[in-house]
Amino acid sequence: MIYLIVGIDHDSLTPWHENVGARDATTAKGIAAAHARQRGIRPVVAAAVGPNCAVVDDDLAQVLALAPPQAA
Repeated sequence: MIYLIVGIDHDSLTPWHENVGARDATTAKGIAAAHARQRGIRPVVAAAVGPNCAVVDDDLAQVLALAPPQAA
């Protein structure tokens, strides 16, 4: 299934988005976040949009788990 993952860059507050093919929304968010980090973006995921333009309900804890750990 194709998901549109939308959010902002944590540092610059610049919007970003990516279309990702994955089996579920959580996996799609993880893939999009990894791609964003490779481009130097610290992503904050706002939403996953699935079939029929429906925003996919997902557990907030799973979204927060996508953020890389903070340096001590």
